[in-house]
Amino acid sequence: MNRGWSLPVDLAPDVERHLDQIVDPCSTASVLSMSILAMGLIRDVTSSDDGVLTVHLRLTSPSCMMVGYIAREATQRLRTLPGVTDVVVAPDEGLDWDPSMMDAAVAEERNKRLRLLDLSNVIA
Repeated sequence: MNRGWSLPVDLAPDVERHLDQIVDPCSTASVLSMSILAMGLIRDVTSSDDGVLTVHLRLTSPSCMMVGYIAREATQRLRTLPGVTDVVVAPDEGLDWDPSMMDAAVAEERNKRLRLLDLSNVIA
């Protein structure tokens, strides 16, 4: 899938696969475990000529307490990729994420589960 990231074509699928394995801890605590990709938490991933990947992380709120966990997981996983010399995770301010940024199929499943639990007041 072309996410529009600023990565070499040969590196993008591996980066996507590794990031898709990181589950957002807050989603796990709610109705559906979702990866940080499915949550729409990755704004962009860029790479430098010397192999440094920068993951531009979109936080769900300014008070996100999971940024350290997500950064650590992304760094550990992406450093294993050939040609990657370092990983920098750059979180935003947590002011622009909203549920419409979630993967459509995942959002639909989340909303279905919320309805089953009669939590319709939190459906986005």
